[in-house]
Amino acid sequence: MAERKRTVPWQRGRLVFGGLLSVALGTVTVVAGLGGTTGRLALLVTLVGVILTLVIDAFFRREESIHHDQNQLAEISAALAITKSLADAPSECQAFVREIAEQWIRIDDRNSAILLKLREARQRAFTEDMRDLANGQSSLGRRQEFRPGILPALTKMTALSATGNDYWWTGRDTTYLAAERSAITDGGLTLHRILVLSRSDIDGTVLELLREQLDAGIVLDVVIREEVSPLDQGCLTGDRALVTDKGGIVGVVIPGNDENDAVVDAGHFTINEDRIESTRDILQTLAPYQTPAADLLKRQSELDHG
Repeated sequence: MAERKRTVPWQRGRLVFGGLLSVALGTVTVVAGLGGTTGRLALLVTLVGVILTLVIDAFFRREESIHHDQNQLAEISAALAITKSLADAPSECQAFVREIAEQWIRIDDRNSAILLKLREARQRAFTEDMRDLANGQSSLGRRQEFRPGILPALTKMTALSATGNDYWWTGRDTTYLAAERSAITDGGLTLHRILVLSRSDIDGTVLELLREQLDAGIVLDVVIREEVSPLDQGCLTGDRALVTDKGGIVGVVIPGNDENDAVVDAGHFTINEDRIESTRDILQTLAPYQTPAADLLKRQSELDHG
């Protein structure tokens, strides 16, 4: 196989071109000149051409060197910024970033167009999710996504359960109720639940549900839907929870609407002040309609034995 010819570097090409042009100008001077001074003039033209070539070459070299140094400085600055960010990050973040880098390289090594495209989509989605979290909000893909795992991080939660209350008496609440009990007894969580019921909902199953939640240590109040003024019925159109975590941060959880655990309408968590105030307004509006569940159970017991 024939060896490929090397291209002449641009810097060397400038010198060669300038030197040849200087010699050519000197030759033209000799050919076109008259008299005895022609040789000296040709030599002078050649020398001036060479000097100009060297000066121009030095100028271009300086510009190229500055440009190269700027590029290197930018790369060094970027590397230092990344290094500083990693150095300032907690150890858990550093370990996570290292793992991401390793998996990223493995995907590159596979050189699969499909994997690269999927990685790009995952990267974009993850970046957006992390940006939302940093801004104090996050979508919740499932109605229950927020609940059991996050309870130990809370010190206080006031939850309005106004829709989809069949969750509480179909047996799906067993795991969550156990998590609430643990968070209350072991983690010091103060949990206040406002359960909205219709008069027709109140039967033996619901009364047993109330007893279970009270036994778990939940501060439980009941709002009878029919007793709420038409002006205030708008407060009963959605579930929400006002929470305070162990860092003292207050936020609002608005669960999504789900059917059979399918993602139908994702909920979200936010520390937006407007959402917090609107949630407080709703809870304050419903306060006059609340009846302690213990009182409701006592009245029902008196009716049963009356």
